[in-house]
Amino acid sequence: MYYFEVAPNQIIRAGSDTFTYASSVRLSVGHVVVIEVGKKQLIGIVMNEVTKPRYDTKQIVATIEELPLPIPLVHLSSWLAIYYKTPLATVLQTILPRGLQKSRRAQISQPRISSRDRTKIVFTNDQVAALEKIESMSPGSAILHGVTGSGKTHVYIELVKRALSRGESAIILVPEIALTSQLVDEFSHHFGDILLTHSRQTEAQRHLTWKEALESEVPRVVIGPRSALFLPLKKVGIIVIDEAHEPAYKQEQAPRYSALRAASILASAHHAKVILGSATPLVAVITLPCHKVDLLLSCRHPPEKIPSNQLLP
Repeated sequence: MYYFEVAPNQIIRAGSDTFTYASSVRLSVGHVVVIEVGKKQLIGIVMNEVTKPRYDTKQIVATIEELPLPIPLVHLSSWLAIYYKTPLATVLQTILPRGLQKSRRAQISQPRISSRDRTKIVFTNDQVAALEKIESMSPGSAILHGVTGSGKTHVYIELVKRALSRGESAIILVPEIALTSQLVDEFSHHFGDILLTHSRQTEAQRHLTWKEALESEVPRVVIGPRSALFLPLKKVGIIVIDEAHEPAYKQEQAPRYSALRAASILASAHHAKVILGSATPLVAVITLPCHKVDLLLSCRHPPEKIPSNQLLP
């Protein structure tokens, strides 16, 4: 018999995030399971294996998914609960999709057809310099500073291509749902199988997208708002946060968190890079230990038309 600390997705007792359960089979950290709490059955995540306790324990009822959540995502969940002083159960309600125990019909996805005759990007000297600087830096964060029209999206696309070639997945965050479709259209000219997630999808769509990310054996490209951080990708190489200065990256409802800070923690666990793209970087971000990469010289507008308040000192 094996014993595990399991975190349920509902608050059971104040100050207690995990409870001990038994299992006749060995499970891994990150397995999503069904547990009994009183007369109710709840969903939980295996947080760690423990020795047999001195008291009697209930058995885990069932395992929902054969594959466990990636360890970096479990680590991020624990960090969010500790750093933001939030019950772990509340965090798990955000990390996990709804309807996990429901059976879903497979989605029939229509492949996006590129309407462009040419999808090869011709880079400016400044874009090449930015790519070289980002590629040469160690895992961590970099500010990609460039005004609108300076070609930040082209840099994102090339960085994602290089990550995929190394067998690493990529997460692209946008501040608003309205911008998601625009970025998907741009990326679809270069990548054929994009995972899209946002709050306007149905419960079934979000659940199936989550399962596809969990079960995928190949690196994937994910695009979405801040919740896209929580898709269970096995190996993330790069996280791009477009328009990183936007306040939409802060979750104002429980669990409250900053997607910029959460992305940094997730990237650290994956040994990945975070690219903060912005024309007007936040002062709080500038003061962090970040690399700074400029694209101002490649702007389509004459330099004299760039407002002085958009330039970093």
